Amino acid sequence: MTTTKILAAPAVLVLVIAAWLLASSPAPVVQQVLSAEMAPAAMPVSGGLPQQPAQDLDWQALDAGVLAGWRDPHWLRWRLSAPANDAGRLLHLSLRAASQPYWNGQPLAANGAVGRSKAEEQPGLIDIVRVLPPSGHAGADELIVLASSQHQWLRMGSTDAAVQIVSVEGPSVLRPAPWLIVFFAAGALAAAGLYFLAVQRGQPRAHGAALLLALGAVGLALPVVEGWRPLLGYAYPWHGLRMFALLALHVAAALLLPAYLARSFDVEVPISARIVYLATLAAVVAFLPSFDGRGAAVLLLSLLASARLLWRAQGEHEQRRPILVLMLAGALSMPVVGRTFLDGPYFLLLAVLMGFLLLCHAERLRTLDRHNARLREERAQLALQLLQRGIQPHWLMNTLTCLQELIEQAPSRASRLVESLAEQFDRLRESSRHALVPLADELALCRNHLDIVGQALGQPIGFEVDADDIDDMDFLLPPGVLHAQVENALTHAGASACTQQPLRLRVHRENGRRVLELHSPRGHAAHRGQGTGSRYIQASLAAAFPDRWHFAQGADDAGWCGRIELACAS
Repeated sequence: MTTTKILAAPAVLVLVIAAWLLASSPAPVVQQVLSAEMAPAAMPVSGGLPQQPAQDLDWQALDAGVLAGWRDPHWLRWRLSAPANDAGRLLHLSLRAASQPYWNGQPLAANGAVGRSKAEEQPGLIDIVRVLPPSGHAGADELIVLASSQHQWLRMGSTDAAVQIVSVEGPSVLRPAPWLIVFFAAGALAAAGLYFLAVQRGQPRAHGAALLLALGAVGLALPVVEGWRPLLGYAYPWHGLRMFALLALHVAAALLLPAYLARSFDVEVPISARIVYLATLAAVVAFLPSFDGRGAAVLLLSLLASARLLWRAQGEHEQRRPILVLMLAGALSMPVVGRTFLDGPYFLLLAVLMGFLLLCHAERLRTLDRHNARLREERAQLALQLLQRGIQPHWLMNTLTCLQELIEQAPSRASRLVESLAEQFDRLRESSRHALVPLADELALCRNHLDIVGQALGQPIGFEVDADDIDDMDFLLPPGVLHAQVENALTHAGASACTQQPLRLRVHRENGRRVLELHSPRGHAAHRGQGTGSRYIQASLAAAFPDRWHFAQGADDAGWCGRIELACAS
């Protein structure tokens, strides 16, 4: 793969993130916050709520950690710098509470209803925007808010208490432009997922397809949950549930991404490494103080673990290199972009990454489908060759000649020979219908063939099978590969020599591969093993086990040995 192709996905990611950053540049603030304070509200037992704080309140600097534990009514006070322009200003207030704001003593529209109890309170939105009246005086402005948060569903270690004053004529604080880019990327991811499902239809889900689909679903859910607040808003009790949902999606992505890559690129991950990774994720979720910090740490761990897996992967360099570059680009972008990486570029990274993985996986499935089509054609040709080899004129003519003699001299032997011939052709017909057959069926075909030759000669031909483990006999082979080796032995060594020295098949495992060694007497042909039988064996193995087989034959101390090696499925 060329360097251009390798860098294509990271280049797309950089361009999309750059567009997001330009679209999400902060709105200009027209007034600076000089101080922020908080104090519990002195509430009457009944009657209306106070419209201004008491004179003797014990004000303290606003502390988001302490404020998160206050449920009863309380006062918040911000002092802001003198405005450059007294008209046309917007107040953006983020507060996890019901609230009644007062601007320089003038009440603004309430957000929910502040209450002394849970029954009295009506939850407010977490983000509100209010048009501010002219100050009517020179100097600093003051915002005072009476708030209560009786309806907290989940207690959190910190809370939102932020104020921004922007100009009406400038860009709004709640701007959808960056999220349009995010949802555009999510739409591209959804399109890639639909293409992947269309390509995969009718094919077995191999190489972690289910993990990849789950990861794509997480990638689509993340921007929806994250965009819920800035685009639609919600009442403050939903905030805790939304944050935990985001954290759960981050963790799910951190688990699914390396799991898919390990499955897709056949990387064996030790149990100890899995335990360490899971324990690290659990520690991050349990002990880091903020949700943004947890999400960033989980993302970074996922990218680094995935990059490590890809670095260890063997083969398939054209597919893993762009993914590896994309992982490293995402990891390096985090310290550059900062915490805002979780508010947009994180989803852009995931969308580009997931879209790239889905397209790569779909292309792999298409390649596999074309390969399977070729295999089906080869299988049909090999099945025809198997039948042709079973009824080749030379062997059949010799057998029929012998049968004619037996009919006159030994009718009972002739009857058994006819039965054996019928069984042989039946086995050949049945084997030719399958791409793979059990080793036991192949052995039965070989023994039946040797029985026919032995009956014709009047002397049995031995066939011994030696297996190190009974499990070594439980696997599938292309039909006719052992049968072809047995025919080679009879043709080149001579049937008479095989009656003196039995054929021996040894089945065992060696270096993680299944090995079948067929030992037979040595023949006298100068070019033994270079005919149609050897070509049939090699073509059958290549069709059934692409890049996972080896066949060799040659002389050994006892005669001749044909050796087949197959990669184990486990």
